[in-house]
Amino acid sequence: MLRNGAAGGGGPAAGGAAVPRPVRVWCDGCYDMVHYGHSNQLRQARAMGDYLIVGVHTDEEIAKHKGPPVFTQEERYKMVQAIKWVDEIAPGAPYVTTLETLDKYNCDFCVHGDDITLTIDGKDTYEEVKTAGRYRECKRTQGVSTTDLVGRMLLMTKAHHSNIDEDLDYRKHTDNFGKYVSEVVIGAPYAVTADLLDHFRVTLVCHGMTEVVPDKDGSDPYEEPKRRSIFQLVDSGSNLTTDLIVQRIIKNRLEFEARNQKKEAKELAVLEAMKRLEDEKH
Repeated sequence: MLRNGAAGGGGPAAGGAAVPRPVRVWCDGCYDMVHYGHSNQLRQARAMGDYLIVGVHTDEEIAKHKGPPVFTQEERYKMVQAIKWVDEIAPGAPYVTTLETLDKYNCDFCVHGDDITLTIDGKDTYEEVKTAGRYRECKRTQGVSTTDLVGRMLLMTKAHHSNIDEDLDYRKHTDNFGKYVSEVVIGAPYAVTADLLDHFRVTLVCHGMTEVVPDKDGSDPYEEPKRRSIFQLVDSGSNLTTDLIVQRIIKNRLEFEARNQKKEAKELAVLEAMKRLEDEKH
């Protein structure tokens, strides 16, 4: 029995019937500034098989082909491993996906979104696995990308908040985007109110070691849980903050801008070449 076009089969079971072996799926990428588009890709990939392995590129590989990443490779490994649908990560995965890599991790096929991923010299990073018929495609989440997020931070704009409401696919799967989160409440108030605590039957409210910014009226957003003695500070063990991420981007602003421009230019060139080929056929 073959599943999702996977090659290979299982061993015999009692009575001589063949038992299908688990379908192992491979995904890879930079996974820099992990966002819900990444989660949605991995959700779709995991649905195509039984076990999902995600290869994450090193800082050196990303800098060579795209420009400097915002997060370090160790930070990116942790972020990807925390996504619910990821069974295993492969640190230091090569930027170009090869049959050798798929075979090394005993994966049946590779899954990537329906966008273009190119090497520094403009070649399709999935060309080899596509030619071998061991490539599957999933739907790319519109309206969000690492390039876009970096651009927003460079512009220091808050306009991106409106985009979330427009993405129905994002809203559909928000309750399952992390291993450490059981449910996501969209549109939660900034202050933790008595109504919110009672509605969700909350027995403990946690905040990290970062500063608690007062509400717009100057009040403590955690006043009610503190009154109920259910407020607790939690040390995540990481010093990462939004301000620190922004500082990293600003520090390398020129490199990030150059990276984004080169990425767009390469993708446009490929799209134009594909269009020319289509026109020649007709």
